[in-house]
This record gives sequence, structure tokens and C-alpha cells, in this order.
Amino acid sequence: MKKILMAAVFAVMAASAVTAEDLKIDFNGRTSKSLAAPEASAPILADALKANSKASPKEWTVMVFINGKNNLEIAGLYNVNQMEKIGSTRDMNIVVEIGRMKGQAAGDTDLDGDWTGSRRLLIKKDKNPNKITSPVVQEDKVVDMGDYKRAVDFVKWSKEKYPAKRYMLVIWNHGSGWMDPRKEQKGISFDDETGNYIRTPQIGLILKEAGKVDIMAFDACLMNMVEVAYEVKDDAQVIVGSEETVPGLGYPYDLFLGAMAKKPALSTEEVGAVMVEAFKMFYDAVKKGAQLSALRASKLDGLGVKMSEFAKLAQETGDLDAMKAARNGVIRYDAVGAGSDPDMKISFYGDVSQFAQLVAANLKEHAKAAELKASAAALQEYIDKELVIDNKASGMTRSGRDLAESKGVSVYLPPVETRIAQERLEGIFEGKYSDFAFDKATGWHGFVTFLYTAK
Repeated sequence: MKKILMAAVFAVMAASAVTAEDLKIDFNGRTSKSLAAPEASAPILADALKANSKASPKEWTVMVFINGKNNLEIAGLYNVNQMEKIGSTRDMNIVVEIGRMKGQAAGDTDLDGDWTGSRRLLIKKDKNPNKITSPVVQEDKVVDMGDYKRAVDFVKWSKEKYPAKRYMLVIWNHGSGWMDPRKEQKGISFDDETGNYIRTPQIGLILKEAGKVDIMAFDACLMNMVEVAYEVKDDAQVIVGSEETVPGLGYPYDLFLGAMAKKPALSTEEVGAVMVEAFKMFYDAVKKGAQLSALRASKLDGLGVKMSEFAKLAQETGDLDAMKAARNGVIRYDAVGAGSDPDMKISFYGDVSQFAQLVAANLKEHAKAAELKASAAALQEYIDKELVIDNKASGMTRSGRDLAESKGVSVYLPPVETRIAQERLEGIFEGKYSDFAFDKATGWHGFVTFLYTAK
């Protein structure tokens, strides 16, 4: 399979999908003010191009929900231009909803006529990769892109207008993993105009209310966490996302869409792997730290069972020194930000597999030590062989850790900095961790509470 995937990606890359111009653009975590932006022209409002809902289904409909009503507006325009390098084909529809607003000093631009509101586009290939020319199929002047029901409406609309055998949904924006904050302006699909954003359980509601998709992908930071994946596991086959923050350039849409256009018969898992391989190739080229993985949703229940068994044995063993060594040694992801957490010692997101490995490696003699080591090994093997379809990384974390240490999925772990009390940290959450489907299935929060005692 890998040979086919790499051939598809290389074929598109050879066709100048990654150009010198692309590599000069630098969105620093999608917040940089100094951007070399592509030009854009206002698309033509195309009532005449309303799709025929009775059209024969294509192989794929790729739906990208771009909330640019924040400091990522210019990045959204850039990614749409990337999509136009490929465009919809006889086998694939590419449809986008993109929202914009006025007044975002860090990311506001008057490109594309500085329109506001929301536009839904049928992406067409054009001859100028620096201008957006795809037809506008629907336009709304007032919209809340932070309302999950808007995403539901977009998915239902896309399925009706552009039917396909298989569907991919990409949620594009800032991301903060499973954390639904009480005060901080974080979340996924954060709308600065309305102050609203899509909460973790609402991500699952999008698919429950709009219908299943074959691939659920997050072009947003920190989203490939077991807590997030559990919310969508019953309504998707493949989940694609990053354990770490995603650089401002986001997904290399021209690379993976180009591979899909060339080989529309790729299996759903192969497409997920193509997305990962393309991401790796792109960020190797632009020399930025990045990680992406594709997960089998059908294996998440099994992951929950193994994590629950591991957590139970770890508590029964009670080796707090081993827990502390694992907590302090596991690779962490940038959940808090450089200003508050330069060394990533406050971050409470860590890699599941590596944490289990470090616990096992640091255990002292105990009646259940061998059993816990076996459980840790089984958990690692399950993640590597069953759960993860593909996992690739490029470069380092901000704290200097090799992102290749990431094994594909992260989870809530207490921070290294023990002065950050559990009650203080969890006081910023909008809802209880115990409300998540993952915790209801595994009781992971009880294990996290136990880990907090490892001072």
C-alpha cells in the first residue's frame, strides 16, 4: 500500500504542487502579521450553477468548513487557492464554506473584495493559482461559524447538492484539543464576531445530525486526542489530525487532493494515509515542526478498553515514582502557548503510547509489575498495529523534543509543573471532563486524579 500512496503523492508533487512561491509563505501558527499573501479576486455569484441533487454520485465529496472569522482569515484564502490548483473533477467534488468578518488586525485582509459573512464555493481548477475564481453557490451576510449547527447545515447541503459514494469533512480553524475553555478564546471553529465556538461534544453532534462521513479530518491544532476521537468514532471510518499544533500553512490541499484526483479508487484508509504522507513531505520541505496521524475509528473502543486496563493496574501497583518519571518524561504538546509555557511544563496533553512505555520502563519490583508491563506493551502494540493507519512527523516541538516520538494519539495527563493544582487547571474548563464519551467508557479522569498525587 505504501508504494501506491507514495507514488500518488510524488506524482502530484512532481507537477509543481509545492512551488517556490508556496515555500516563501510563512504563517507562524496561523497568527503572523507578516504574510506573503496570494492575490484573490471576487468569485462570480453563480445561481446558475446550483448543483443538481439528482446528479450521479461521484466517488468523493470533500467538504471543508473554513471559519476565517478570526485572525486566520488570510490563511483561509491561501488554502482555497491551494484547492484551486486541483479543483473538482469528474470523480471528486470539492466544496468549501468560508466565513469572514471585519476588524481582525492580525489576519484581516481586503483581498477578494473584503466581503463579510459566509460563502459556499464549488472549487474549480483555474489557471492562476494566486486568484480565487471558484463560483459562489450560496452567500449569507450574517452567520455564526462557531455554531455547530452551521457546520451541520453545510454538511447536509453538500451531501444534497454534491452527492458522492464517500465523504470527507475537514473542520478548519484554531484548535485546542478536547479543552472547552471557560474564559480563554480557544476552541475549534472560534468565531470572534459572535464569541461562539464548537465544543468537543458538539463535534460529535455534527456527524450525528448531518450523517456519517468516511473521513473526519481536523485542519486545526491538537485535535488527534482520544477524547476528541471518541466523540466521532461511531460516525466516521478514518480520523485525521495532529497531536501537536498545526503550522499556519495548514494541510497541503493541493498535494493530497491531487493524489485523490489521480487515483480516485484509493481506499478510504489509503486516502487517510496519503493525507499523512503529503503533510510530512510538505513540512519537510518548508522545514517546520509538524505531526499528523490517521486513525481507524473502529479500533477506538478497543483502545479505550486497553487504556482502562492499564490505568487500573497502574493504580493497583501504586508506583508513584514510575508515574512521576513517565509524567515528566512524556512528550508534551503546545496546549498552553509559548508565553505562559515556554518549556511545556504546564501542558496537560501527552502521547498515550510513550507514556505507557515510560511507566513500564520505570517500575520497581511489585507483585503486579509484570502484569502492568504486559498491559503497557499490549497498549503500545495496539496503537501501533491496530489503531494507527499512518503517523508521520517533521522536526521538533518548541521545547526541543523530536516530534517523531509521537505515536499517533494523545490524552489528558497532569502537567510536569506540580504547583498547577488539578482544581485550578480544571477550573478553566467549561464542562466536566467526566461528561466526555471517553471518560464515561474508561474512567480516565480517575487515573488522572491519581497521577496528580505523584509529586
